Amino acid sequence: MSVTAWRAILLTLCLGAAVLNATTLITDSIQASSALGFQVSRTADPAVVRVDAVDSGGAASASGLRAGDLIKVRDLAPGDRYRLLIGVYPHERLTFAVIRDGEAVPIHYVSGEKPPWRWDTLLWSFASFWMLAFAAIIGWRRADLPEARVLCALLATYVASAALLPGTWLGPSPSADMVTAAIGWGLNWVWVPLLATYASTVARPTSKFRRALAALAYATAAGLGVFGIVRLITLWNGSLPWVAQGVGPEWNMTYGAVPYVLAAACGWAALASARGEERSRIAWIIAPLMVFYAAEAMVYVVPALLPSEQHGSALVAAYGFANFGAVLAPLGMTYALFNRRVLDIGFALNRVAIFSGVSIVLVGTFMLFEWALGSWLQQASHTTSLIVGAVVALLLGFSIRFVHDRVEHVLDRVFFRKRHDDEEAIRRFAREAAFVTDPLVLSERAIDVLERHADATFARLALSDGNGTYAGVSENDPVIVSLRTWHRRLDLHGVNTQFEGEFAYPMVSRGRLVGALLLGPKRSHESYAPDESDAIEDLAHHVGGVLDVLGHSVPSDESILTELKEMHRTMTDGFSSLRSELERS
Repeated sequence: MSVTAWRAILLTLCLGAAVLNATTLITDSIQASSALGFQVSRTADPAVVRVDAVDSGGAASASGLRAGDLIKVRDLAPGDRYRLLIGVYPHERLTFAVIRDGEAVPIHYVSGEKPPWRWDTLLWSFASFWMLAFAAIIGWRRADLPEARVLCALLATYVASAALLPGTWLGPSPSADMVTAAIGWGLNWVWVPLLATYASTVARPTSKFRRALAALAYATAAGLGVFGIVRLITLWNGSLPWVAQGVGPEWNMTYGAVPYVLAAACGWAALASARGEERSRIAWIIAPLMVFYAAEAMVYVVPALLPSEQHGSALVAAYGFANFGAVLAPLGMTYALFNRRVLDIGFALNRVAIFSGVSIVLVGTFMLFEWALGSWLQQASHTTSLIVGAVVALLLGFSIRFVHDRVEHVLDRVFFRKRHDDEEAIRRFAREAAFVTDPLVLSERAIDVLERHADATFARLALSDGNGTYAGVSENDPVIVSLRTWHRRLDLHGVNTQFEGEFAYPMVSRGRLVGALLLGPKRSHESYAPDESDAIEDLAHHVGGVLDVLGHSVPSDESILTELKEMHRTMTDGFSSLRSELERS
């Protein structure tokens, strides 16, 4: 499949997940399932559930429901049964009977108000869109890399599944909700083993142990996906009513954590198999995912370790862990993206991040002033209010440059240090070049600096040999003509030239072109950033001037370099012979 097709698929997946997530948040469905006001657990009879706890002062308590009541869920209509065990809308009405002290007691249940948003749920909402933005950028910029495609799919599928899981998506039709919940449950066990897939794309080749571990992660996730869908179906037909996630806080609920543990183990195995720079690169992605997976597994572990009467509070704590972990994942990967250049797409976001930071600071400051002066301005005249508002706006307007510089400085320090360190290394060598006295050493160091700090696949010096050619290429080549005329870097794409590479930089001394610095594409397939390219051009000018002063042309062509080494050796031997003759005389 082409890169364009992969990019379209990934961006469509991100867009679909964003629409589902936004719909869930706008309709408050994610909170509506908490309006039940009571918790249940299963009993020895699969047709009966027990009410373990009833929220004091809640809708369930007002409807007459009491802790210890037994509900014969099989006697309920499929839609009522699904709503009662999964989630209801605020003010929804259900009629059913409970067994209390051996007698049937009718309950006319009216669900309560939608509870207020919890801080961890708000945090998760923010993190979910952060994940989708992160995934979309990866899908847009790095659709050519298999590991990037897997990472994008993992993040987008997680958000989509979270928006469709049982109790999260509530629509007007219980039957449609059940189908949606089955899809969400299936997607949930699709994204979980994708960490194992990501681990298999790095630290290659994969060992038999790693392949077996990944296969086990896939198998357990597939098994739980099928099992969960079957439980939903049996809930609907009444044969197995204890299917709601979190119902039955027995120890065996921890089975849900198994795929998370296995997927994390695949990540650890990949990290252990990686070496050198690759280990550092994948560690910055796998480490935050480890924390994320561990937090998600707590949803299954925490309720299983506590007694049934603490089931409600245990679930709140477990989801708090999960929601907090959902923030750490994009936070850690964003740091890796910017500061460690894991996928080398940080520069594409640099200007966006700075613009967003400046906007947040200015708009936030203006709102803060408005709030602080609000009470005073209410008592002031309309003219005074306009004057104060204009003064504040002017002050913020004149401070844009200062705010921009400070925001850029902070972002560079926090997120873009690696890129600026590389740029500084290139500029530092450009200044050091004037103190190198050996042309061969200067050329080799220049090539090494560019390949390490510019991430170039290759760097070559095509210097003039004094006979009208540059590393064997005629001075009438379009690249040489352009560099001699304009003394500016040239993009080699679309230029009919004998030179290979992506950019050519002029090496100018005393107003004439002494050579061309040729750079191949980046190993990461990224474009050269403008400030990075300026630093490379600066290096080319300095190195060209030094080589011109030294009087040597040192093309990077291997044959010519060999000749230069031979010349250096001959000169050294000559000086040694001269010294010997002088000593004898």
